[in-house]
Amino acid sequence: MDMLMDPTVQQISRTVRTDAGLCALWQTEYFVETGDPDDWDDWASDDELLVQAISAGALVPIGVGADGVFEVLIRWNFSGSGLTEREGRHVLVSSDPYLLTSPGMLYIGGLEEAGDLPGRDANRIELPSGRYSAVVHLVDWKAEPESMGPDGRPLEGALPDFVVEIRAEEGVGNVYRAKSTTFSRP
Repeated sequence: MDMLMDPTVQQISRTVRTDAGLCALWQTEYFVETGDPDDWDDWASDDELLVQAISAGALVPIGVGADGVFEVLIRWNFSGSGLTEREGRHVLVSSDPYLLTSPGMLYIGGLEEAGDLPGRDANRIELPSGRYSAVVHLVDWKAEPESMGPDGRPLEGALPDFVVEIRAEEGVGNVYRAKSTTFSRP
C-alpha cells in the first residue's frame, strides 16, 4: 500500500522564509523558559546556545546556510521509510537523527522567528507530547523538469525543498545529532 494512502500517516507542508540562513522546527516553551524573547536575535547567533537547544530536543535546524523561501514537508505516523519513492529518488543528503521533544505543539519558520511568542509568523504543528527522532532530507525538486515553470519557480505538485521525517523515539541510549548545521559535509 502507498504510504500516503495510509490514513494514519500525517503530514503538513509549509512555506517558510528565513533571513538568518536557517529554518527550524521548535518548541516555544524552551525559549520562553530560557530567556526574554526580545533578546533572541543575539541568542540565535550564539552557536553554543543553539546547540544547547538542539541537544535538549527543543529545536531541529532545517537548512543549507542560505537565506530564502523554502517548502518544508513534515511527516509523522508512518511505518517503514518516511519518504515516498519519488522523494527518495531526489534526496541529495539526509541529516543524522535529531532529538525532538514535543509538548503537544511545535512551530516551523525561519530561525529568527524561534524566539517569538506562539502564533507570530510561525506555522503551528500539532504533534502529540513525547520524544521523537527527526531526520531532515534535502530534496532536489528541480531534477524533475515538469516541476519547474519557465520562471524557475516550482509548479504545483513539485517536490518540497526539505522533507522532515518524525518518528517516535524507540529504545534508550539513542545518539542524536547536536549541531546547528543540518547536514555533515563530506
